[in-house]
Amino acid sequence: MFIINILVFLLVLSLVIVIHEFGHFIMARKAGILCHEFSLGMGPILYSKKKGETLYAVRAIPIGGYVMMAGEDANDDVLKEGSQIGVRYDDSNAINEIIVKPGDDQSDFERLTIGHFNLSGEADELNINGIPVAEKAHYVFNDKKLQIAPKNRRFDSKSVFARFKAIFAGPFMNFVLAFFLFVLLGFIIGVPKTNAEGGVTTTIGTVEEGYPADGVIEAGDTITHVYGTSVSNWDEFSQEIQENRSMRILPITFERDGSSITDNVTPRISIFNMGFSSASGVTSGVIIGPVPDNTPAANAGLQEGDEIIEFGGETVSSWETVMQVSEESTDGALVLVKVERDGSEKTMQIDPHEKEILDNQNVKAVNVMIGVSPEHEGAFFQSIAHGFTGIAGASTMIFDTLGLLFSNVVGVSDLAGPVGIYSITSSALSQGLVTFINWTALLSVNLGILNLLPIPALDGGRLVFLGYEGITKRKVNRTVENYLHAAMFILLIGLFIFITYHDILRLFNIG
Repeated sequence: MFIINILVFLLVLSLVIVIHEFGHFIMARKAGILCHEFSLGMGPILYSKKKGETLYAVRAIPIGGYVMMAGEDANDDVLKEGSQIGVRYDDSNAINEIIVKPGDDQSDFERLTIGHFNLSGEADELNINGIPVAEKAHYVFNDKKLQIAPKNRRFDSKSVFARFKAIFAGPFMNFVLAFFLFVLLGFIIGVPKTNAEGGVTTTIGTVEEGYPADGVIEAGDTITHVYGTSVSNWDEFSQEIQENRSMRILPITFERDGSSITDNVTPRISIFNMGFSSASGVTSGVIIGPVPDNTPAANAGLQEGDEIIEFGGETVSSWETVMQVSEESTDGALVLVKVERDGSEKTMQIDPHEKEILDNQNVKAVNVMIGVSPEHEGAFFQSIAHGFTGIAGASTMIFDTLGLLFSNVVGVSDLAGPVGIYSITSSALSQGLVTFINWTALLSVNLGILNLLPIPALDGGRLVFLGYEGITKRKVNRTVENYLHAAMFILLIGLFIFITYHDILRLFNIG
């Protein structure tokens, strides 16, 4: 399973990166910009293939990718007057290879000292010392060849709008990918069926495996009563579940194959701001179930099987006390918990998740579930609309998270890097196709938005410089711009290492 998780993680990461770089690539090509390389990943090349003018490469470190466009770097001018080069000729006696730093032990080329040259294609034909240079001649470095780029093939020679499209197309393609994934989800999930009154029907479409209703209620059953109260639509059904949330034996009546059946379920009570839930199937006492790692409850020392006897200073006789205290807990306030474990009492303090974090994830502090959902049906226009609403919801979540980061509600160490993304991808994969597709769409939106942040080294930073040029009609000093990009890139690499370090600590439950 580990190998499958790794492969799926690499596939998802590659998909969102390749679609991003493809956006840059296709718009650059459309503008006539020479693209030297289309690379997936960083570091040493594992595989490469030259097709046309572009080298397509897969590199060893799967943390990004890039399209190398001619003229994007301020230091793209390779030759200088007075320097010595080596040249090779084609059949028409035009220079087709320029050895930038010829070695003393090489003799298969002609040595030249550059007096004058024109490789921009402006005014004169391409030449070095008056010798014609082929339009698709290459510079030859120690370990690679790079096609020369006349002015009309360079990024920096194109209009502001053409350059804007080439840069913006990367993040835009991430939104396009997310749109189609959200539309696909809309077609897979459909929309809830409604009854004659326009309310969502109480006929069950899905029963979640491992939840309280599993083995009691089946898909196709129609709920008619909860604890003796008649329900005619899904809202009424959900309301009755919540009103009887502390009941550990909850009778539910449903119709199956023309017969009316009443059976009991034990709702799962999830205390999301603390990070624990009720023990499955336990109808007496306040016994907690599995406690996930790195939750407030786990960090406080709470364990599966503990029986809560005091919570937040209140003596506990039922789950209702735990739920009320959890809902009323305030940000920054520790919750005192006393439990009975193996015949002895233990006291600990839980530091709950802050309300802003839960709100950002659209999660309630407390939720009561039995694990059923209504029947759904396909709907074309609603599925298309889900593409737009899915992107809007994902974007809102990401911007809210950035707001929490800048307001110090969450720290940089709480962010997820590649190791964290691997863990989330593995978890999403284990929860089924719908969750996995939703996560891939969210990751694509995340990459698109983060790349649009107005920070040097990111696409957003480059767009800011283009915006300045478009407004003032003055180009930013290319050397200064590239130094800013390089400096910020180094800082981002440092941030990447810091986040990855904390990802690893969380993965192994350290610290």
